[in-house]
Amino acid sequence: MAKDFEGYQNQVWALVDAKSFYSSCEQLFDPSLTNKPVVVLSNNDGCCVALSAQAKALGIKRGAPWFKIEREARKLGVQVRSSNYTLYADMSRRFIEELYQFSPHVEQYSIDEAFVRLDGMEHRGLTGYGKKLRDTIQTNIGLPVRVGIGATPTLAKLGNEAAKRYEDRVNGVIEIDSDYKRRWLLERTDIQSVWGIGAKTATRLRTTGIDNALQLAEKNSADMRRLWNVGLARTVLELQGIACIAPGDIDEKRKQILSSRSFGVGISKLDELKAALAFHCQRAGEKLRQQGSQANVVSVFLRTNRYKNLPQHNKTCVRTLACPSQDSYKFLASALEQLDCVYKLGFEYQKIGVILDELTDAQNDNFQLDMFDTSALEEMKRRDLMAITDRMNARFKNGIKPASVIGSTNWHMRQAFRSNRWTTRLNELQIAKC
Repeated sequence: MAKDFEGYQNQVWALVDAKSFYSSCEQLFDPSLTNKPVVVLSNNDGCCVALSAQAKALGIKRGAPWFKIEREARKLGVQVRSSNYTLYADMSRRFIEELYQFSPHVEQYSIDEAFVRLDGMEHRGLTGYGKKLRDTIQTNIGLPVRVGIGATPTLAKLGNEAAKRYEDRVNGVIEIDSDYKRRWLLERTDIQSVWGIGAKTATRLRTTGIDNALQLAEKNSADMRRLWNVGLARTVLELQGIACIAPGDIDEKRKQILSSRSFGVGISKLDELKAALAFHCQRAGEKLRQQGSQANVVSVFLRTNRYKNLPQHNKTCVRTLACPSQDSYKFLASALEQLDCVYKLGFEYQKIGVILDELTDAQNDNFQLDMFDTSALEEMKRRDLMAITDRMNARFKNGIKPASVIGSTNWHMRQAFRSNRWTTRLNELQIAKC
């Protein structure tokens, strides 16, 4: 590493991300899509959420409603797929496992991105090491990736963005290994493109004459903390090459957990709404337990489709539990009571959801009891039961579900163009014909 920049002597970070992850997964298992424009649609086949490089070259924009562009896109030979979350999640798992070959310290940032600590690897030549990482993932699991390397997570992320911007020149790998490279890149990075700086903060910074990342990096961090906040002060230090943000701290615990999804078709029957609600209570409970929290408030909302010329009915209900809980079935019992209050016969509903609120850290040996409710006495046993349920659901395809979820399928989202779940379903494996 460069000796003229002291910040680079302590830590080394790489940000690795898969290119056009959803469409790359689709192309990987369907050779007929290779080098073709591919569009992956959102829930219920609504909008374009992922595009292959060929689709982007045709001018298709992410977020474009499919029904508006379908006719023209078909004429241009665009191939369309529904979101195949089962496939993407499994490929993401394989992607992260491959990264552990290169470092014991891997922090997954999103489904297709991860930070990797490369401290001590300098003697191997980090640019070459990044290229080896890129080639290994391409060979072993078939996904193309980009790699940005820097002294801090923020610089690694900017390097990754630069690897995307100048991909033809750097072949997908950039190492910010000198102060000259750092300043050159920061000067060409808009202030709003800096990791952790949103639109409002960027607008305020521009009013003070800070338009790019280099201008921000040249500020005094103590002054930025005094005049702005500690988060911006840390960003200044990160841009200067002093690591002070751990990727593990980025995904803070959620203060609220929502599980909701639009229906593939309008639903009027109460039993079908109960089935959807049971599914969302289970999903929300799993997310809650995964982050080690407990909820004190359960909310349910029910929506009709405002874009249809039909009678409208939108309602929300909120209930507080007798004691904070991690129990999906307690959430479901409360949610079903609320559904009876918000449901109204004669309306065609498009969406239902459950919200868990007033979240606190879960403590198995500390419960606030209610003199009028004895369910808190069973909470510890219920938490053990929920842990077993989560392990079963993670291991087996069908797992353990509320009976109402199994009984109805009309509420599932529309996936008219979904590909096979190649890696997780035996009955959907590729068939080789000789």
